[in-house]
Amino acid sequence: MIRTIILDIGQVLAAFRWEDYLKECGYDDETREKVGKATVLSQYWGEHDRGVLSDDEVMKLCCQLDPSVETEIRKLFQELTQTVVEYPYSRNFIRSLKENGYKVYFLSNYEGGSFAYAREHFTFIPEADGQVISYEVKHIKPEKEIYEAIIQKYGINPEESVFLDDSAANIKGAERFGFHTILFTDYEKALGELRELGVRI
Repeated sequence: MIRTIILDIGQVLAAFRWEDYLKECGYDDETREKVGKATVLSQYWGEHDRGVLSDDEVMKLCCQLDPSVETEIRKLFQELTQTVVEYPYSRNFIRSLKENGYKVYFLSNYEGGSFAYAREHFTFIPEADGQVISYEVKHIKPEKEIYEAIIQKYGINPEESVFLDDSAANIKGAERFGFHTILFTDYEKALGELRELGVRI
């Protein structure tokens, strides 16, 4: 029997719309590609979520990858909160799970400043029973330590839990602990897969 639902945030409960943001800045295709490769798509982005390096340290490393777009990279870091927007369904989704008796937790790769903004502005954040966020534990999915952290913090039995994430690598990381998993690609599809697992929603 499923008792616990564990949710990623980015691309599950909130859109990480960095590409749209760069378009809204008016950058041409080449500039957007350069900025993306030097930031969100670079090896340093995960370290940003890990919370070991400061924002300035990560930003400088990204700028070093492509100095030709340093101004644009700095602007992105200054306005990171504009790149994430909660989905309209998220609050009611969690409320429905809670009303049906499930514990709901977040397990997400998120850097500290952006999560502070999310905590203040996203309506779904207060609805959950708790969370483990990467910057807090200095580990990122799919590293085993972050799954161990949420299991230990809340006494979770993976065999009675479902983990939803948009990353196949993160799903595999959870499956190693015995979690039921759903690779999240679409909200309605995910609802159907939850129901197939016997989740009432």
